[in-house]
Amino acid sequence: MKNGRLFELLYLLIEKRAVTAGELAQRLEVSERTIYRDIDALSAAGIPVYAQKGKGGGVRLLDQFVLDRALLSREQQDEILFALQAIRATGGGEEALSRLSALFRREGGDWLEVDFTDWGSGATERENFALVKRAVLERRPLSFTYYSSAGERRRRTVEPARLVFKSGCWYLSAFCRNKQDWRVFRLVRMEDLSLEEGTCPPRNPPEQLEAPLPEGYRGVDLRLRFAPSAAWRVRDYFHPREIAAQPDGSLLVSCTFPEDRWLLSFLLSFGAQLEVLSPDRWREILKEEIKKSLGVYET
Repeated sequence: MKNGRLFELLYLLIEKRAVTAGELAQRLEVSERTIYRDIDALSAAGIPVYAQKGKGGGVRLLDQFVLDRALLSREQQDEILFALQAIRATGGGEEALSRLSALFRREGGDWLEVDFTDWGSGATERENFALVKRAVLERRPLSFTYYSSAGERRRRTVEPARLVFKSGCWYLSAFCRNKQDWRVFRLVRMEDLSLEEGTCPPRNPPEQLEAPLPEGYRGVDLRLRFAPSAAWRVRDYFHPREIAAQPDGSLLVSCTFPEDRWLLSFLLSFGAQLEVLSPDRWREILKEEIKKSLGVYET
């Protein structure tokens, strides 16, 4: 308890440089006599703190004292503050960020903003994240309606293990009570979340995040040609080793995807920027789907 109070006292002095013993006693909920004993303890530890009596007096740190010079380089401070900015984006770390910014005596703490939500997602995704985070920390079962990549909509009850940020998206790794196995859920596909009563039994989650293959999984090897104007999306979605740039600026992509409705919608989203080179079956699938779309506008 005393060590925590001494740190709090030191933090207040670094932040304000001078404060009366009465103010410190009120803030720390101790007597002024205890404050003076704490000042003696800090002085004995080599901290240049002293009490000045009279008008304008108070408890002070020497102006030359900056704690970070003895502990952390400027680069190390930046790394710590960056990490805390990232933690703040998940709904925590605000107090620690404020205190360490003051401790380091660093200005311009808003040079970096970390926001893990999608563009246009609004408050819903943040609310979902907060509830999932609470379920993980409190080891509470969580129920929600989930939309799978195959277009299925089902109610799930899971035992949350960890939140993972990967490829620009938040995922929940959890033990699914419906499937009696570990599953990965993308947060933006979760609706109607609710915490359940009770606690989750101890379980060891998989070391790596692995999205399970859909039931009846069939993969298809695709050769795709993208127009130069689609280059930014191509490099967002495909690994560099799958991409071959052509002299005319187009991009050839060789990849493997599961055959489902998601793949169809994904390929169609590129419009005239994409030509499926093989297999021929998927050329026909896209051709028929495009005809259906044209029919909507021609009627």
